[in-house]
Amino acid sequence: MPRGADPLLPAPHARHYTRLFSPDPDAPVYDVTELEPSPYGAAGGMISTAADLDGFFTALLGGHLLPPEQQREMFTVVPTEDWLPGAAYGLGVSRLTLPSGTEVWGMGGALFGSWSYVYGTREGTHLLAVNVNADWATGPWADLVGIFTDLLEAEFGRGADAGTP
Repeated sequence: MPRGADPLLPAPHARHYTRLFSPDPDAPVYDVTELEPSPYGAAGGMISTAADLDGFFTALLGGHLLPPEQQREMFTVVPTEDWLPGAAYGLGVSRLTLPSGTEVWGMGGALFGSWSYVYGTREGTHLLAVNVNADWATGPWADLVGIFTDLLEAEFGRGADAGTP
């Protein structure tokens, strides 16, 4: 957890750049790797790596963190509106139904220049944890939700080998 207004990140960490949502291709680029996140609430409340996310969700989805009753409640989901296509939200986790019909479980978050997420099997035995520089998608990859969906579909879709970690 960050200490107060300390913007420094412990190594290892990714670098994050943003155009502050400007659609202008010539907009200035800012390095926001070391950003004091407290004005953004929980969005910057924890510092983690993709490996941290993988370990946490392996334990969470695998039933190693919560008693069975709370685990069942966590997986009780309701459909979402105006969020990710095919999404339903539970208590701290979401379920996504990919275009292939495959369901994956996890969560993600974003802050200037960074989008991290981890999704996988309901039991947490096969996960994909990703951190992308969310402000740089262009061309055929301009749709960030499209990138997200394509990666998950490639890893977990019906044509993927879902038994390979």
